[in-house]
Amino acid sequence: MKETKERITQLEEQLYFQDKTISELNEALTNQQFQLDEMEKKMEALILRVRQLSPVLDDGGVDDGPPPHYGGNV
Repeated sequence: MKETKERITQLEEQLYFQDKTISELNEALTNQQFQLDEMEKKMEALILRVRQLSPVLDDGGVDDGPPPHYGGNV
């Protein structure tokens, strides 16, 4: 009978630590998912901003000619 009680006690301790570990892992996973969601929002905003700036940064293939330091009179 004593051996059975000891085994039950040991199993209860293992269950307690397993429950605690699962809870900690769940919390870590929830935090990581929140961080991923925030990063995804920021990435989407960044992509949108790059798309908005792309036409401004692209001169459309217009050639402004040689830079002034090349000199026009040789």
